[in-house]
Amino acid sequence: MVKRSHRRVQIAGALLLVVAARSAHAQSAPATAAIGPEAIAAPSLDFAEQPDMVKGYDRYFYFHREATSFAEALADLEECDGYARGLAYRIKPNPDDPLVKNTLFGPVFEAIGARLSDRLFGVPERRKARRINMRVCMGYKGYHRYGLPQAIWQSFNFDDAATAPAEQDREKMLMQQARVASGPHPTRPALN
Repeated sequence: MVKRSHRRVQIAGALLLVVAARSAHAQSAPATAAIGPEAIAAPSLDFAEQPDMVKGYDRYFYFHREATSFAEALADLEECDGYARGLAYRIKPNPDDPLVKNTLFGPVFEAIGARLSDRLFGVPERRKARRINMRVCMGYKGYHRYGLPQAIWQSFNFDDAATAPAEQDREKMLMQQARVASGPHPTRPALN
């Protein structure tokens, strides 16, 4: 049963990647000016691993590929970010619900319920879809994933499921990610 649901998540991620690819031209980030890696502050990836951190590695990770230049890593990250941004996940209320259908305040309850359900279910699903799309896209390009604690991950990554970062902040973080992805080989083992 667990293998089946894991497979479904992989299939859903692949389908989301295909759908996102079709709209990538409309949503892709603007091209970045030629900036060298020396101009980008490299985040510190040093930490003492704790057993409870390993559980979060499915959510908090970075990419690395051997013999990759900063420019290649940045182009790959920008492309994959274009596929993973602007994903939609909406829950529609049931129109046959008696509270919605038979009352004067039905449309009000429907609107409030839709906003609340999006906050409760939509935001986590968009985060999950973004992670899956980034993993699939960067994995296809030959990058390996390495786990990080949440605090370090948040210092140079963004989560645009609820609110997207400003484009300038997004580019800065993508450049930091590219610096790490093209930097020295990580000391920890790669994730599956």
